Amino acid sequence: MMNRLKPGLFSKLYVRLALAFVGLFLLLGLAFLALANWSNNRYYEEVTQNLNQSLAMYIVQRAPLIHNNIVNQAAMVELATLVMTVNPIVEVYLLDETGKVLSHTLPADTVLRTYVSLQPLQDVLAKKNPFPVLGENPRVQHGEQIFSVWPVIDDNKLAGYLYVILGGQNVQSLSATLRGSYILKQSFAGLVVILLFAIVSALLIFAVLTNPLRKLAQQMDNFQQQELQPHTLEKPVTVTPISDEIAYLRSAFIAMRNRIHEQMQKLEETDRLRRELISNVSHDLRTPLSSMQGYLEMLTRPAITAEDHQHFMDIAFKHCRRMTRLVKELFELSKLDAGREVPQFENFSLAELLQDVVQKYSLHAQQKNISLRAAYTDQLYMVNADIALIERVLENLIDNALRYTPENGHVEITLTQKPHCVEVGVQDTGIGLAAEDIPRIFERYYRAQNPTGYHEQSTGLGLAIVKRILELHGSVIRVESIPQEGTRFEFLLPMQMSTKKAAA
Repeated sequence: MMNRLKPGLFSKLYVRLALAFVGLFLLLGLAFLALANWSNNRYYEEVTQNLNQSLAMYIVQRAPLIHNNIVNQAAMVELATLVMTVNPIVEVYLLDETGKVLSHTLPADTVLRTYVSLQPLQDVLAKKNPFPVLGENPRVQHGEQIFSVWPVIDDNKLAGYLYVILGGQNVQSLSATLRGSYILKQSFAGLVVILLFAIVSALLIFAVLTNPLRKLAQQMDNFQQQELQPHTLEKPVTVTPISDEIAYLRSAFIAMRNRIHEQMQKLEETDRLRRELISNVSHDLRTPLSSMQGYLEMLTRPAITAEDHQHFMDIAFKHCRRMTRLVKELFELSKLDAGREVPQFENFSLAELLQDVVQKYSLHAQQKNISLRAAYTDQLYMVNADIALIERVLENLIDNALRYTPENGHVEITLTQKPHCVEVGVQDTGIGLAAEDIPRIFERYYRAQNPTGYHEQSTGLGLAIVKRILELHGSVIRVESIPQEGTRFEFLLPMQMSTKKAAA
């Protein structure tokens, strides 16, 4: 399987890193703005509450606000008005000891709460918690603000609390004004510029750092396409998109590792076949060479008759021809096993090829008194295959049928048109095969347990060559046999639709 970098913007590692970095910086910028806003508000509240923590005490000390459990409304109005005039962000409330609002100087319809929780007030008076400490604002239903508080004493008893809100509605309007501040706008613009500078700098750094990786990935892709791909003939190529350069390099490494492993296996197999070929050649040539040597030595004797001389010459020539055929088939089978034989597919007439092969063996059949014929009509039976290899298949099957068919026997070759293919059958009336021999007859050097006279000219390689050639064509040869009645070999060859119409 071949993997390639997927075209498009998001196929690059640089773009993915850049987008991730930009997103991260934007999130950091937003988080910084939120943190800055929160910390500024808290710092403002802390400083304001710390500076004004004695404000309520000063107001209470100027005049008694509650006397004999009666609110001194005039003093309350005077002091509250004075304080709110000097500091417009404060709001002054007089509470009883339970937190109920007794008096204030604000419009009555603006005060929404009649009670204020006393816990934050007591925490400030006891100095339990650091500033800022927030308390309830009577002017809002839900909300808390910083405050100043001091107890109001009447007749040496706690009569209530003076509760001063340090950030009222005026502060909210002031905050809205600050949002439109020129300084704040300039600060925000400066932050944006810093973020943009950081993003552009990071993109340039990423471009420099990832450039060697991109070049390596491109070189690897070119190497796979130009160097490896033309030599990968046995398997179809599937292009799988890869998300980025790192994933591609990982996939390319795995593919190259598998390729190297495959090549090592092929080298080991080639070496095994080479050693096996040498062993087979030395084994199979020993017998004919020894026989030839013996008969040639007999020819050198001076007292040999002319009749014996001719007889010995015929035997020597027979062994020479067998040795030549054996060597030829050994090298042919070795090429097929090693994958060096690549079929050259073309369209041709199978009927015409079969006629030529039958004529080649007709004289040999007549000499053995065997009827050899091809049963076909006037159709061309156009197929797509390697004509030379298919001719070799037909020759081996016909030669095999003639060898194992006794005199007065019949050998018939049939062509039958099937859907999208042509079936070739070679039927003989020979000695047949036993059931246990059929699975092994395509092994090299295997010979069925038949009379030895039939093996005289057999090399034991013909059917193995047939099987390898048909495998190269994606076909399988089938065998049917009945002992002493005959054997049938058949296989299929593809026939294209366009070819069939032309032949019709």
